[in-house]
Amino acid sequence: MALENKLEYLNPDFTLSYVAKKIKTNTTYLSYVVNKRFGKSFGEYSNELKINYVINEMITNHMYRKYSTQAIAESVGFKNAVSFAKSFRKRTGVSPAQFANNI
Repeated sequence: MALENKLEYLNPDFTLSYVAKKIKTNTTYLSYVVNKRFGKSFGEYSNELKINYVINEMITNHMYRKYSTQAIAESVGFKNAVSFAKSFRKRTGVSPAQFANNI
């Protein structure tokens, strides 16, 4: 998806309706395609893209590891640190701080 390549998923407005409008389709169809292609909901897929970005940034950018959980969450479009940390832990098994300390 071109929106992935442009890192648009880091935008806090990266929602099902935003993407549907961007690619000129409806939310039902977009949701169906994401579910069929990736086997997950749009929200799960969007969170996965964001968490993968954070993991890559933490590994490749030592300054990024020093950011607070809230700052990292905001940098990838999460509204709050709690939901970000929960998604991060679900994906990695550790908190963002533990992950950064283990690099």
